[in-house]
Amino acid sequence: MHDGMMNCKTVNAWLAMAHDDEVLVDPDDINHEARSNMWSFSPTDAETPLIHAADIVEFIGQVIAARRSALKGEDMLFYCWHDAQCRQLRFSLVSRSHGRLPFRCALRETQDLSLIAERVVNGDWRNDDYMQASSDDDDEQAPFVLPVFVASVPHDSGRQETRGPASLQG
Repeated sequence: MHDGMMNCKTVNAWLAMAHDDEVLVDPDDINHEARSNMWSFSPTDAETPLIHAADIVEFIGQVIAARRSALKGEDMLFYCWHDAQCRQLRFSLVSRSHGRLPFRCALRETQDLSLIAERVVNGDWRNDDYMQASSDDDDEQAPFVLPVFVASVPHDSGRQETRGPASLQG
């Protein structure tokens, strides 16, 4: 076990699977990219009590770091969200040239990864009342807004070219 490992076996296993995944780049077809690059995660009942929001934050952070080093010279967005219907944590990548994310619903983009991690872990996976909550707030009918964590891959370096000698910060 080296220091980079999280203390949650399940999340470490997810990282091992997702870490070196090939990323498809198709600036002409956002849905092709989104589907090809998507990963979904959900724990078993036995695993759930062992997963904390902090593990998810660290997990996604490490995936982003891996994608950043793999995608030098590309210009993509990494995004991560809680799929409430499937009860999954999901992430994917699309080319930034699309100028949007491939969702049909209203989005609230955030740079706060813990917001997504809290929702998926504490709001869903570790919440025994998760499925019951929806039926009685029909009076509300607030429009659904999906929080999505978004990060530039590689880093958004003020939009200047990152090729050439300037890219030695490694």
